[in-house]
Amino acid sequence: MQSKTSSFNRGMWIQSMRNVGWIGALYTLVLLFILPLQIILRYTGEVNENGMYTEKLKTLFEVAGSLQFLFMFTVPVVLAIFLFRYIQTKSAADYIHSLPISRGVLFWQNVLLGIVSLVLPVIISAIVLFLIKDSVNVDDLYTLKLILRWAIDTIILNIFVFSGAVFAGMFTGMSILQGAFIYILFILPAALIQFFIMNVKFYWYGFATTYYSGKNVQDLVPFIHIIDLLDSGKESYLSLVIYAIVACVLCFIAFIAYRKRSLEIATHAIAFKWLKPIFIYGLTTCSLLLWGMYFGEMKDSFKWLIFGYVFGSLLGYILGHMILAKTWRVFDKWKGYILFVAIAIVIGIGLKVDVFGYSTYLPNQENIQSVYFGKDGYSLTDNSKSHDIEQGDYYKPPYYYSSKNTINFIRVLHKQIIKDHPNISKREIQSGDAREITFAYNLKNGKKVVRQYAVREADYKAFYKRIIETPEYKNHFYYILEPNSKNMRYVKEVQIDAMYKRSEPITIKDSNKIEGLKEAIRKSIQNQTYEDTKSRQQSWSSIDFMDENGQIVDSIPFEKSYKGVEKWLKQEKMFEDARVMPEDVSNVVVLKNKDHETLQPAWINNPSILTKRKGALTIKDSKQIDYFLSHTTIQEQGDYIVVFRYKNATPEVQMFDANMIPKGIKEKLK
Repeated sequence: MQSKTSSFNRGMWIQSMRNVGWIGALYTLVLLFILPLQIILRYTGEVNENGMYTEKLKTLFEVAGSLQFLFMFTVPVVLAIFLFRYIQTKSAADYIHSLPISRGVLFWQNVLLGIVSLVLPVIISAIVLFLIKDSVNVDDLYTLKLILRWAIDTIILNIFVFSGAVFAGMFTGMSILQGAFIYILFILPAALIQFFIMNVKFYWYGFATTYYSGKNVQDLVPFIHIIDLLDSGKESYLSLVIYAIVACVLCFIAFIAYRKRSLEIATHAIAFKWLKPIFIYGLTTCSLLLWGMYFGEMKDSFKWLIFGYVFGSLLGYILGHMILAKTWRVFDKWKGYILFVAIAIVIGIGLKVDVFGYSTYLPNQENIQSVYFGKDGYSLTDNSKSHDIEQGDYYKPPYYYSSKNTINFIRVLHKQIIKDHPNISKREIQSGDAREITFAYNLKNGKKVVRQYAVREADYKAFYKRIIETPEYKNHFYYILEPNSKNMRYVKEVQIDAMYKRSEPITIKDSNKIEGLKEAIRKSIQNQTYEDTKSRQQSWSSIDFMDENGQIVDSIPFEKSYKGVEKWLKQEKMFEDARVMPEDVSNVVVLKNKDHETLQPAWINNPSILTKRKGALTIKDSKQIDYFLSHTTIQEQGDYIVVFRYKNATPEVQMFDANMIPKGIKEKLK
């Protein structure tokens, strides 16, 4: 009698339910525990005087969000592994596929069962959330709209991860590799891009690593992208539609692979012959880039970069063959490795020779529309959507200079750096002897050119001086001071908090006075010289622009060179409260730093170590104290040690250079 295949097999459905039903049941209990139960435990009874809950939820992912994301990225994977476990063991694969059930029916029944197992727990949890919403009176905490958004987000993303796990399982004959491949699949695109970025900087001088690393690379990793979107409550319907479409595509490709894969491939690492060389050389390439990046970064040396390439490529190639052969006896397969090395050498030489002229390229002056110049390359890829104003995290857009003079000065500096090609070590950057700077040109043809360098600013002092003393640079030194600053609309008051005073900070709420202070700061900055901006003097106080919630929108130091601010504060009779005064100091102790010691933490914790030294001079004259207060620094080395004993604050230890000490005091300290 001829057997028939059916479009739905009830027996297989029941058998699969027995195999994976516990996963759905467990997931239901987990969701009930981390959402409805947590809401009851955390928020019941937490009401304010108006009978409303003191904390509102922007999204239900704020409740035990880390646990929700953990199970979102693990439960669908485990479910896919168990549902298709039968194709990874030879006996089960032979038996199941000998039944009068088509492969298409087997595949889509399992996919449907997996989707049902992921959707039902979410629906049950959503219903419970709706029921407790009324029973515990938490209307102000979350709404029906939030419940629906949470349910839709969770269902679509669960199905997306599940589809990826099913897809990965069709290309391997081992369950453990199915689990590994899905996570590798999600991470691989971003990892390869990041590996390339971190390696190419050793070949192309000026390559903007920070810029390209921050240029949405992490958005290519579904885990990070999903968590960022859901945790912030800023997910878009477009993102959900894209994830749903990708899930469908993955399932369709997985179905095609399922129909074509051989039964004998069970227990094999790779299911298709054509995929094996891709696996081996892909693993070799990733290992080469990873270990090259590691040794190159750790030792900051091109020689160590090459060592990392050799070590990483050997490790990746051998490991790939071991996984495929399931044995360590693979040391006779070297022909493919030699070919790989030859291709890698050709690519490496091409990058090192810089056949495209990347390292020496500088846009022509007439082609430049505007240019960014600063030490922070991340701000070029930052955007307002990644900032939460409610949490006091305000976005400050990068400024692009458009004045011809400023563009010319910045370009001349850039040209000199390319010519000099300074060799700066990581140690110099970490110690502060050198710094990173970024140039970003917006060209008139719509293109963008970004370069990043490490330089010793002292070597380019004349170039920096011309840039920093331009009116355009000074006008845009602080974003909050710009006339079109979007952040200024959130400012409700200004607080001036003086250092070493225990009195309450000055609070300014009058909008006219706030504008007057801003104008005084602008004028003070305009009158600053380059030398003033590089002074190591301490500021008098911090000028904080605050929003209505007491969060700092922006902060500007009240520098000792800000004479315009000093004049304005005196006119408003606030000056003495805006800085530490001689009356706030008991005395100042000065002693010579004969052994050329650096500032010691022990001195700060116990200044009496210094004040009891032989030859220490105690000063109580208010004019002399004011002189020392006006010259306090942030340096850690100096010819003289100065201890400030404050009346209402802990003592402070400062280091002064010889040219900062009055002649009369020097005479007494001889």
